[in-house]
Amino acid sequence: MLDLVLALALFGFLVLLVFPALPRGTTASRQGAYAAEVAALLKFDRTFAARSGREVATQIDVAARRIASGASGRSVTLPQDVTLDVIASSLCVAGPGRFAIIFAADGRSCGAVIRLVKADRDWRIRINWLSGFIDVVEPGRG
Repeated sequence: MLDLVLALALFGFLVLLVFPALPRGTTASRQGAYAAEVAALLKFDRTFAARSGREVATQIDVAARRIASGASGRSVTLPQDVTLDVIASSLCVAGPGRFAIIFAADGRSCGAVIRLVKADRDWRIRINWLSGFIDVVEPGRG
């Protein structure tokens, strides 16, 4: 019986040592997954605009950390520990802290850079204004 109590005490002590080392909040890989989800949502809207022959606007609400598709209604909401920042032309501004990335039927867009930042990790999703091409730039890359 004493052996069991000592084993449980030792196990509890080890858990107390290891528990603070576990990651908290959004991990680097999850942040990259959010960037990929946002890029996929944007690409869907761009493709939908080209196929339907009409403009589609992807809505971005910086304060709510939410990016919503104009074609599918799907959205991505970022966690509180990831900062959402948008660098865009005045054509994309829909109000204070709100943006609408507009994709035209011919492939053009208003162009923007969407940044997902946590600590020193800065993922960027770039939308080319002329071609509407969307690419994801991971931290530390050009």
